[in-house]
Parts: sequence; C-alpha cells; structure tokens
Amino acid sequence: MRLSLRVVLISLVALVAVGALISAPGAKHQPLKAQFTAGWCDSNGVSQTIEDATVTTSCAIDFSGTSWELFAAAGNTVTGTSQYPIGFVCKVNGQPAAQTCDHTPRYDEGTWAFFIAAPGETSWHYALTGASLHQTVCGSAEAWLWVPANATPESSMPKTIPETRKCQ
Repeated sequence: MRLSLRVVLISLVALVAVGALISAPGAKHQPLKAQFTAGWCDSNGVSQTIEDATVTTSCAIDFSGTSWELFAAAGNTVTGTSQYPIGFVCKVNGQPAAQTCDHTPRYDEGTWAFFIAAPGETSWHYALTGASLHQTVCGSAEAWLWVPANATPESSMPKTIPETRKCQ
C-alpha cells in the first residue's frame, strides 16, 4: 500500500516537532569542524545531497553525529524555525530565500523532505525521524529535497541515485 505524500510529510513534521520538544530549551547548536569533499563518499564517511533548483552532493569524512550536525560537517548551512531552531529544517544553504522561518512551513508553502539510504542500498527511503534525532551511519547517504507547495508524488523523490559504501 502506497502512502500519500501528504501523510508522509505530516508524519515527518510531527516527528520533527517531537524531537524538538525533547531537546533542551535554549540549547545552542555548535557547528562541527569536519573535513568534507565534493561528491559522494569514496571512503569512510556520510554523503549528503541537497536538491532544490540545483543538486549538490558532499561527503563528511569520518563523520559521526546527527543529521542536523551533518549539514555543517558536509559544508552546508541549515536554518530552523523560530519555534524549533534545531528541530525543523526551514532553509538549506539559504533556500528558499522567500521563507521567513517565523513558523513551521505548512504543506501549501512547500517544505524540505528528508531521505536516507543505508550502506549498500541504491534507493532512497523517507526518513522516519527528524534531522536532530537521526544518527548517521558510516557509509550511508542522506538527501534533502525541496518539495514545492502541492507537489505531485512523482516530483517528491530525489532524482539522484544514492551511492553508499560499506565502511571499514
């Protein structure tokens, strides 16, 4: 049985909100200093691809942490909302520029969708937790896809094919 995109996105928003409530109020996120390279990982690391108007992929070498921390480790920036500063992805690398991040974006405003591929996999799966709760796995790949308002299910999956590795 195939889930509708709306049900999946609503579930993701709920999971992210729960994760943000669990994190300590007023906690400050400290960006990680990590080594990263452009493109998919070809050694131990975690790959992150961002798909909006363009597609960029980078590898955080020997990275261990949450998917939220992976943004900085892979050379990307992430902005949360006023309500969930480290729990809900509002902007990635400053996009979408028009998004204010004063509130959690509604489905009809567009949102970022989060996908993962475990080591050895060649297809994306919707992440079942938000970025601040998801622990990365060496050799895995993560994708963030900008889903515009009222997008069709066909346009709501990453176009890239994940390249994953078994870590040593």
